[in-house]
Amino acid sequence: MSNTNKNAKTTEERVAAIDAEILQRQNKKKKIMQQAKAKERKERNHRLYRRHGLLEMFLPELIDITDHQFEMFIKRGIKTKYGIKILYNILGEPIPKELAE
Repeated sequence: MSNTNKNAKTTEERVAAIDAEILQRQNKKKKIMQQAKAKERKERNHRLYRRHGLLEMFLPELIDITDHQFEMFIKRGIKTKYGIKILYNILGEPIPKELAE
């Protein structure tokens, strides 16, 4: 085997090793991203359960309503100019001009 063939094989082996390392790093990146998404999902679920629990604690009538009725309650009772003004007040943020009327 000539010296050139040895160098070519060595180069091929080095390239293959780099490709394997790239694949490992891509898999590691994918795993990290999946873990981050799972953490975010878990935090969101916890927040939703906690907040819905508070709603049911203060308004136990919500327990027996349908999803559609709950949506209407949110749209008509909470997502109003008055409800949004209260939220801005709680957050300590200035009320937008279009709501300040």
